[in-house]
Amino acid sequence: MGTENIKEKYEAVGNMLDDALKKTQSIQLTGEEENAELTAIISTLKEINSEFKLEIDKLEASSEWDRYCVAFFGETNAGKSTIIDSLRIIYDEEQRRAELAKQEKEYLATLSKHCENYQELLSKLKEINSSLSTEKKPNSLTDVLKGIGLVVLGIAIGLIVSFLGVI
Repeated sequence: MGTENIKEKYEAVGNMLDDALKKTQSIQLTGEEENAELTAIISTLKEINSEFKLEIDKLEASSEWDRYCVAFFGETNAGKSTIIDSLRIIYDEEQRRAELAKQEKEYLATLSKHCENYQELLSKLKEINSSLSTEKKPNSLTDVLKGIGLVVLGIAIGLIVSFLGVI
């Protein structure tokens, strides 16, 4: 449907409202109640006609006929965003490419920071391991508990680093 065709439809509806208003205004009634009712009808028709013309003016002013616009609506989890994202991928939308490039930079920076943290923790664990292997056998229960505590700490740090590396 072209621009002219749509404007013709708007005009046709506007003309029908004008005709209905003219015909209603030409009616002659004799009773007071009937005249009061007719006046109310005429008033309502004038209001509808006026609102319609304002809406048509707004539509014509805000319409973009050089682009095809589509609206998606529906229930939650119906797949509206999935369709929109799929269309953005298919048509290789420029804004989407920019967003992906930005996210990739942020991801690489975060990954680099996690790798640095992992290397630091790994070197600390190596130091702890070498200090444990060079020490003599523990002499007391306190020494044994310290050693176990260090091992548990090393395992916890390794798990944290592994978890952060996955994220």
